[in-house]
Amino acid sequence: MSEDTGRDVESGNRVRQHGRWWWLGQLMLTGMACFFVFFGISLLAASYQLGDPFSFIMTFFAASLIILISIVMVIGFVFRMRRVMLIGRSMNNHEVDDNASR
Repeated sequence: MSEDTGRDVESGNRVRQHGRWWWLGQLMLTGMACFFVFFGISLLAASYQLGDPFSFIMTFFAASLIILISIVMVIGFVFRMRRVMLIGRSMNNHEVDDNASR
């Protein structure tokens, strides 16, 4: 999915530049996680309509767990995309600095 640029950074690590398919996959995963956040919220609201206390408690905690896991996934995907963007910007700035000094 991602192609190796083969350029070395100052630390000696190789930097990978992510392609369009990686970004599309990350956006799809973020969208699916957002769907489950909204599904958990609707399930949580629906749990208040239940008449049986046991069913209410089970549905309430299940919906809360769905919301919690989905929000953590959304935050993780967003931070991963942000990190890749920041690394890409620093690589572009590093290339500009190298070209200007020559």
